Amino acid sequence: MSATEIISEIKKLPPAQQRKVFCFVDENLRRAEDLADNAAAARALAEPGKNIPWSAARKRLGWA
Repeated sequence: MSATEIISEIKKLPPAQQRKVFCFVDENLRRAEDLADNAAAARALAEPGKNIPWSAARKRLGWA
């Protein structure tokens, strides 16, 4: 089933059921983003070296 077919089927649902589908998708998307963020944080914390101030990090990245 393609994404457009899925969207078409969701549009056919009554509003209350549409909200349930949207909440389900939102919760799962947030959970996936949290897992990715936590994995990135764990990798960053595992890197060797000392901590530096945010202002110094911004300068190194060329953001300042």
